[in-house]
Formats: sequence, structure tokens, C-alpha cells
Amino acid sequence: MPEVELLDKTEVWVRGVALDAADLRLLAASAARALDLDPQLVFVTDARDDHVVFDVLKPRVELASILGRQPELLASLAQVPGVTISRGGVLGVIGTPSDEIDETLSRATEIDDRLRQYVSSRVAVVSTGPEVAAGNIKDTNVTAAGDIMGPAGFEVTAAGAVLDDEAAIVGRVLRLASEGFGVVITTGGVGAEDKDRTIEALQRCDPHLATAVLATYAVGHGRHVKPHVRVGVGQVEWTRLIALPGPTREVQAALPVVVQGLQQGWDNRQLAREMANVLRNCLR
Repeated sequence: MPEVELLDKTEVWVRGVALDAADLRLLAASAARALDLDPQLVFVTDARDDHVVFDVLKPRVELASILGRQPELLASLAQVPGVTISRGGVLGVIGTPSDEIDETLSRATEIDDRLRQYVSSRVAVVSTGPEVAAGNIKDTNVTAAGDIMGPAGFEVTAAGAVLDDEAAIVGRVLRLASEGFGVVITTGGVGAEDKDRTIEALQRCDPHLATAVLATYAVGHGRHVKPHVRVGVGQVEWTRLIALPGPTREVQAALPVVVQGLQQGWDNRQLAREMANVLRNCLR
């Protein structure tokens, strides 16, 4: 089901509303009730002349839940003591006339499907590690991704390199997700050493990140401070997050499985498991 931005800055404008000692808290609660929103997320930010402006602390909602809800909203507001609706009207999709709802929803769904299809084909590759970020070594993983994923219909973009720093990785990944990349692949930083922070960073982006073990080590043996080398797969909104090892040979081994999983709609756990199976054979 398509989702929409409510209005600019998540504001809902209602015109034709006269107030006389009305309780703005009750007004906000009535608006939330009419739109099936959490009352804690709706506030009145402006009430003057003949309009009331509500601020909704939920930028995206399902279109079907608010499309054409003007009658319900106005009726609910009219029940608040001190509120008079004279010629009420609601800006945006909430005010869609009833005879246009089906057509509007159908058109929005079609646009949403096309947008999701386009976004799902956009891949950003982020490499981690100081040697890559400093340019001391050539980053060949983007080329590998383009060679393998390009023929399968994916548009691969080099998204730069970041240091082995959780905050830096989180910031880069979330920025790419906000820019409309349907897949963000990180390469590097999945090992058992203290400097390896990619899995931990992606867990901050998606607390339910699915991981699969490639190798196990005794903590404290050598430089190992974690018991496992892991790959990971997660989700942020429309964006799939995929954490792969850094060596290009391993990236090349895993990417055909990534392509298969994305095309066949595997869930995060299955994709992580299948990547790990291939990579464990590669490591042997």
C-alpha cells in the first residue's frame, strides 16, 4: 500500500474553523481520532482567523488511511466545545472528494509500484577501512559489483569509503537510504577484531539485522576480541542493507547469491544464510 508525506512539514491545514475558548488539546485529540493517529503525535501549532493547523509527528502514513477523510475530520472537530465549522475544507489528500478516491488511490498505487521497482534497482557500494578511505589501496569492489549486478539490471554507484567507525558508517548508510538507493552494500569490517565495526553499525540502523557466521575464533587469541566473522542483511524503510567482507574475491563470490536473493525475494535471514554458505566454501 503506498505511503505519502502528509503535507509540507507534516502539517494538516483545516480552513473554515472558528474557535471560542476551545481547548487545543481536545482539538488535537479529535483530529488524531478522525485520522486514526496516535493522539501523542498530533498537536495544534496555529489557530487564528478561520483556520487551524495541526502538526503530525509521523511524516509518512498509508495513503488509504487518510484519503478523502475530510468529512470524518470536520465532524470530529465540530464535536469539540467552542469549535464552529462554517465552510470547512482540508488541504491535501485528506480533502479528496469521495468520487475521486478510488481513482486517486489506483493512480498512487501504480506510481508507488513503479517507484519501488526503480529504487530496488539502485545499488550503492560503501567500502570501509582507513587504507581504502585514505586511497592507499585501490577499491576494486565497486567494479566487481558493477560487473556482476549490472547485467542483472541493477544500477551500481560508488558511494565512497568510510573509516572503521560506527557513527561514520551509520551516517553514510542512512544518507544513502534517504537518497533512494534500494540496496546498500558495505564491504569490509565484518571480522572479529576490535577495528571491525560494520556489523555493529548496521545493527544500529536495523536492530533486527540478520547475521550468519563465516568463522569462529577464541576471544583473546591474537587480535580477536569477538568470537565470529559474520555477514549481515537488514532493512531500513525501502532499503536493503547487506554487509560483505572486504576482499574482492569474497565479494565476487557472494554477489551472485545477492542478485539471486534480491530477484527472488528472499527474506533477510535466508539471504544472510545463503551468502555465508558460499563464503565459507570460498574461505576454505
